Amino acid sequence: MRWALGLFLFLLGLGLGLWALERAFTLKTDLPLACAPGPLPQEGALYSNGALEIPLCRRARVRMVLEGTLAQGRGPWAMVVEGRRVLWQGEVRGWVEVEVATTGEGTLALVFTNDLYQPPEDRNLFLRGLKVVPP
Repeated sequence: MRWALGLFLFLLGLGLGLWALERAFTLKTDLPLACAPGPLPQEGALYSNGALEIPLCRRARVRMVLEGTLAQGRGPWAMVVEGRRVLWQGEVRGWVEVEVATTGEGTLALVFTNDLYQPPEDRNLFLRGLKVVPP
């Protein structure tokens, strides 16, 4: 009888421990995205893969003038993201004007993902202008 009770308590403790571990290591996907307001860049340069943060934490329409330099016949692949949402993406060949609508839920960023440097070719992405207008 004591043996059965001990086994039951052991299995109950093991089950509770496994349940607690599962809850402790589960990713939280519904957390709000942080956005800390700050000065907006008017220009920027991405010479390698990375992101340029644009700390705009409100609803607005954002117009960006982008410039890309070609390498091996391809321009930089750029994305404009807000938090987890991709607002725009595309190849930048020469000068491109992009307009997106923001919600203020997360930090806005210009992302460069396909850097290439093989002298004399160098693929880079430049932010040449940024304008924020009401939605």
